[in-house]
Amino acid sequence: MKIMMLKKSLAFFSALTLAFAMVSCEEDNSGDNSAANYVGLESYQTVELTDGETVVVEGKILASDVSGEDRTFNLVVDPTTTHGAANYSVPTSVTIPAGSKEGIYEVTIVGNSLVDGNKIVVGLEPAADLNQTTFYGTYSNGVLTGAGTAKSTFNLYRPCASVRARLSITFDNYPEETAWELYDSSLNLIDSGGFNADGSAITGYAALGFADRSTFSVVKCLAPGDYTFVIYDDYGDGMFTSATVIGRYSMNNLNNGAALFSASGDSFGANAVHEFTIQ
Repeated sequence: MKIMMLKKSLAFFSALTLAFAMVSCEEDNSGDNSAANYVGLESYQTVELTDGETVVVEGKILASDVSGEDRTFNLVVDPTTTHGAANYSVPTSVTIPAGSKEGIYEVTIVGNSLVDGNKIVVGLEPAADLNQTTFYGTYSNGVLTGAGTAKSTFNLYRPCASVRARLSITFDNYPEETAWELYDSSLNLIDSGGFNADGSAITGYAALGFADRSTFSVVKCLAPGDYTFVIYDDYGDGMFTSATVIGRYSMNNLNNGAALFSASGDSFGANAVHEFTIQ
């Protein structure tokens, strides 16, 4: 397989607030997070790769202060990772060299069993001698200060020259009743889910391993144009189990964060139709 070295990092603007999983390297009783010596992982980055391709991407660990000695921190793969374990490798540790505020680690990712929107989540391992807390970190002009959340996430996608859109469906207590279709402006079927092989009958999502009240999500690459989304309920009562158990569904433009449509599962019976435009 072709190995492609990708040197991907977030673009830092003059004053950009990023999310970091923060670790205090020394005891700080002042309550002023900015005064302590912190390290944190870059919040996230998007990784594009094709099916079967292997890429190597760089992750960063950043420190608020310089040390005269090398500083090594253990890395762990978070259980929220969705890419198959056989298709990536993460080092066990990362080192910030003496005299530096930055360390680099490499993650190897293979595009086998690739699903758009899969992710690899890397965190810093808790240690007894470290006061690990979750903060936001502000990294500006080479200065990192502590201030609220997260770990480093590598979001995986196939290359997309247009717009990525995420469809999410949260089921009620009957995922076996739900199916959907997506059509282009000429009403050509471009994708669907929850049907049998020839599309003639609803088989739902329970047969695919989805539990009651779980969420199905898929990312699509959509060219500019008009689209029609149809959601079906095989029983004819929508995704409604009770007043406290109601399904939901939505589609969002991942390029700009805009909602393309969103609705509650009690808003339809046998089916509901939503038209939207990708610009």
